[in-house]
Amino acid sequence: MKRPENIHDALRHLHDLTMAIANDMNNYMDNPQDHKPEYFEAVHAAALDAHLLVTWVRDNLAEMQK
Repeated sequence: MKRPENIHDALRHLHDLTMAIANDMNNYMDNPQDHKPEYFEAVHAAALDAHLLVTWVRDNLAEMQK
């Protein structure tokens, strides 16, 4: 994951990641028989990237309030 340039960039990326996770989960729920366990590796990676971005945003907002 590329480090965001600013909070707005991070939020845009979070928006994209969470939508991709939702779309992947919808695809699975619509046709679970079409998906192997490996399908969830990308979903897992996107969730972890989103978690890192939330932490980055939180830390940057805290730094701005000092």
